[in-house]
Amino acid sequence: SSMIVALMCPTMSLIATVLFAHPGSEVVAVWLQKYVLTFPMAFFWQLCFAGPFVRKVFGLLFREK
Repeated sequence: SSMIVALMCPTMSLIATVLFAHPGSEVVAVWLQKYVLTFPMAFFWQLCFAGPFVRKVFGLLFREK
């Protein structure tokens, strides 16, 4: 589950940088800043909250027989 964060966080940060930040010629610098600021939150959110919650819900919905 943390691998998806490692792939999605830089991709989504780049998309957000291009669409919303209007960085001009400093695309890489603004993208790296957004990536560094969002990665820790995304990683620990997935690791501590979202991942266990989804596993619990799917465990309740699809019990082993």
